[in-house]
Amino acid sequence: MLVLQYANSDTLRKYLRVKQNNGLYKILWVELTQIAKDIASGLEYLHMKNIIHRDLHSKNILTHDDKALIADFGLPKELNDPTCLRDVMAYTDPHYLLSGGSFKQNEKSDIYGLGVLLWELTSGIPPYYNLSSFAIKIEISKNNREKIIDNTPTDYSNLYEKCWSSDQNQRPKIDEILTELERLSTEISLEFIMNRIESMQSEINSCTLSTPVVPFQIE
Repeated sequence: MLVLQYANSDTLRKYLRVKQNNGLYKILWVELTQIAKDIASGLEYLHMKNIIHRDLHSKNILTHDDKALIADFGLPKELNDPTCLRDVMAYTDPHYLLSGGSFKQNEKSDIYGLGVLLWELTSGIPPYYNLSSFAIKIEISKNNREKIIDNTPTDYSNLYEKCWSSDQNQRPKIDEILTELERLSTEISLEFIMNRIESMQSEINSCTLSTPVVPFQIE
């Protein structure tokens, strides 16, 4: 049985979009690292309970009282839904994506999605947002990832690049990620991360959650 908690705000995707003004995305470093730690902490909780999310992306991260919470864990059903395919495939473990779904996802598959989310926090936009689903799959098959956003601290970009490595053995464990995020949040003296972006096209609303819920974490 699952105990679920209602989230009183919107998805991370929309939360980051609000921070865009005249084509400039801007977020406080302290806020970025707190969101990253919130997501990683939620993922650590799931993995401690031997639960694999398998569908981690910025529409499945919800905000609640200024905290980021993981929602809608389970099967990556969107990969069979052409209206949602483009939204989720960039966060999906390449082993699963390129196997046509025959690869059995694991904890390291969630780490891949987390790495993409860590990049998205610096960009303010979803990965490959101006590409078709076919083009995204080609980029991933070529091991082409998104470019590092200017002024991103090197240790932070090194962390998410390890997370989204095509080699699962290179991806760090969730406790190692949390330790590094905690260090980066205190040791790096930086006020903002900024990214100049183009106007985003309107997104398909059919992929959003109709009832935002997250796993309730028992202390």
